[in-house]
Amino acid sequence: MRRIELQDDNVTIILTGLTMLEALQGRLVIPYANIRRVHPELHLPSNLVKLGGTTIGATPEGHFMGDDGWYFLSFEHQDRVITIELEDFYLGRQMYHAVTVEVDTPEETAAAIQNRIPSTARD
Repeated sequence: MRRIELQDDNVTIILTGLTMLEALQGRLVIPYANIRRVHPELHLPSNLVKLGGTTIGATPEGHFMGDDGWYFLSFEHQDRVITIELEDFYLGRQMYHAVTVEVDTPEETAAAIQNRIPSTARD
């Protein structure tokens, strides 16, 4: 299961149960200052390679590498995702370019996050 909480200064993505085990990640805390843009759809490069986590069928969970760096994915239904583009966001020693996660209401969730991004961080 996945849950997104909008805090005062960050977005917290919480993974529980099998989703957490499959993704090898339980929680992501992303400061709004590190978010460039939020898309209410799948918005990723096509050449991602899984480096940590699982992919069961078409369900990617975990850490992936593209030509330009790291990505975190956690979804079952690609028509119900948001993609959070990141800037200067690190998980451990690795800089991540985007997080894609399944949500119940992609348009609404993306707009709510986008509205909290400081204007200096937006394009």
